[in-house]
Amino acid sequence: MDVWHKHWSLILVVVANIHFTTAYGSGSGMAPFPSGKRQTCPNEGEPVTTGFDAQIVHCFPCICKNGYVECKNDCPRINECHLVVDGGCCKICKGCTYNGMPYPSHTEWLDPSNPCKIIRCEAGIITISDLQCHTSCSNPLPPEPGKCCSTCPVCKMSGQVVAEDRDVISENDPCLKCRCSKGQLTCTKKACPVLQCIERMQYKASGECCPRCNGTRTIIIPKDRCPVGRDIYREEEQYVLDKCTGCKCVNSTSVCTRRTCPVLDCALENQKVRPGLCCPTCIKSLVDEAVTQCHYNGRPYEDGDTWPMDVCSSCNCNSGIVSCARTTCNRCPAGMKTIQIPGECCKRCVENEGACMAFGDPHYKTFDGKIYTFKGVGKYQFIEDCDNGTFSIKVANELTNKYMDSTITKRVAITFGDVRLNLQQRLRVKYNGQKIPVTYKKEYKKEGKFRVTNERDFIEVRLQNDVVIVWNGRSFLEVTVPPTYKGKLCGLCGNFNGDVQDDLRTKNGRILNEQSLTEFGTSWCVGKKSECAKKVKSTRKPHRETQYCQYLNEDIFSACEPKLSNSKYYKACKMDMYNCLHGKCYCESLMAYARECQRLGVKFSNWQKYSKCDSHHHSHRTNPHFSKLNRGHHKQHSSSQSTSSEEFVKYADLTLSRTRASSPHNSRTPIPIQ
Repeated sequence: MDVWHKHWSLILVVVANIHFTTAYGSGSGMAPFPSGKRQTCPNEGEPVTTGFDAQIVHCFPCICKNGYVECKNDCPRINECHLVVDGGCCKICKGCTYNGMPYPSHTEWLDPSNPCKIIRCEAGIITISDLQCHTSCSNPLPPEPGKCCSTCPVCKMSGQVVAEDRDVISENDPCLKCRCSKGQLTCTKKACPVLQCIERMQYKASGECCPRCNGTRTIIIPKDRCPVGRDIYREEEQYVLDKCTGCKCVNSTSVCTRRTCPVLDCALENQKVRPGLCCPTCIKSLVDEAVTQCHYNGRPYEDGDTWPMDVCSSCNCNSGIVSCARTTCNRCPAGMKTIQIPGECCKRCVENEGACMAFGDPHYKTFDGKIYTFKGVGKYQFIEDCDNGTFSIKVANELTNKYMDSTITKRVAITFGDVRLNLQQRLRVKYNGQKIPVTYKKEYKKEGKFRVTNERDFIEVRLQNDVVIVWNGRSFLEVTVPPTYKGKLCGLCGNFNGDVQDDLRTKNGRILNEQSLTEFGTSWCVGKKSECAKKVKSTRKPHRETQYCQYLNEDIFSACEPKLSNSKYYKACKMDMYNCLHGKCYCESLMAYARECQRLGVKFSNWQKYSKCDSHHHSHRTNPHFSKLNRGHHKQHSSSQSTSSEEFVKYADLTLSRTRASSPHNSRTPIPIQ
């Protein structure tokens, strides 16, 4: 290194292995937030601006999601970047200037004038190389117009079938990649990009083609200079980095031309780079043409044999040489989930289904995540396909007791084509007016229409259109719909369009706020309007036994708390327990929270048994500890109520059936629901 290079090397500010810990994960280009607990928020889907620095609000707009403040972070990742610079809102990996055009780091493109020349920008360095074409078939098709390489008419490599829009990598040469597109296979090899880090800071993962930089680095870059590793080069200066690579400093960007090495017909372990050469060669000569048998893992194979290694990789024997290929899987975009299809290598990316719930007194969680409480009595449109009318779900809400303003979802009516299903109390089900037998672990189905299964704690109805209804026989209702219904639904559950802020849309299209919940709810009344418009006031002192809601804060649910705030479920639970007669009203808030957590990928042990919400405890209807507390708190109401838990249970069981006969607000017959 000359004196000028040594002088500039002294001012390099190297910060290796920086790990940015922010609310958005490591490696983000965003400045770190102070550590601490995630901030909760009350209004799902609404922007959050309070409590943040003005620059953070400008650069990273925040909304309320799953009960927590979540800020949009569009900063590119800077992990493995050894030339980090200030990019305004974000720290970024330095981009490149090529032919007068700026390009961000980690971008790659083909030369418009030569489809066989590939160009890549990586941390202030441009790498130009030629594509090496490879055909794995004996009858290749000529290159398409504007393309570099010939294609094979069958998507198969080394015996491995290549799925559409999937890549297969050769085990003999990880840099050889084949891709299936429109039923044709194209195989290419390209050179690895020139890296900004020195060799001892590079690593290469097993099975990967190119090395990467370990950690990150920030340096002070003099004007019109090109840093590469420990060196800094002057504008227009030319330099050789290795046997394969020559560079020139142009517009503060190192523009490097690198040779792409050819594909070799030998195993990776037999490829070596001889002194003074750029590319590896096979250290063993090719086998004699007369030798056609292969040996792999101690087993002999004949010429042309193909055998699978697993569902993702296969090998074949060709003139005594074993060639293997493995499929690489793509990552799913945000907002999608994966499903594994038996016999397929890669998981499929599918859109998330939507789920809406009604639980407790009653509280609603819409498809897009809004949680609200609407105590309306009457019959309401819970969900409907408002575009094509393929299905409809209605609910009947009734008062739980004449002394209180508490209501529950009492019955559910499902319409799907010519199917009419009614879900009633105690897991009773009617199909087109006739009661159907649905016993534990038994199934009742009508081919091409629906299937009903009893899972002990709930009934599951699966319609032929993949809509799934879960009903616990008391007042918990959950409906899951496939993504094909996005933006097509209406009712108390919202429209499933991904925007929580328009969930309170009335039947005539007005969007209301949470101060107008009564108006919103009654707009979806499908029964008697006078019934839906009633306002019932409580005349009984509420219970205050809300300690059972603390189950939400115990270890059984702790794995979910970082993903989903329990604050609204806890609030709903306390509200339900204020007017609870049988001591188990907290269970539905727990169930709603648990099922939402499970959709987020959280697995629980038996939370129902732990919280005494399983079918065994429900059969006894009450927690003995609650009964004892309840009797002491309300002994003035009735001496018979405190004589035993069993008598209290009987009282609670009879309450719902007597309510309509004794309540001045419910003197008419039960609300019909169809």
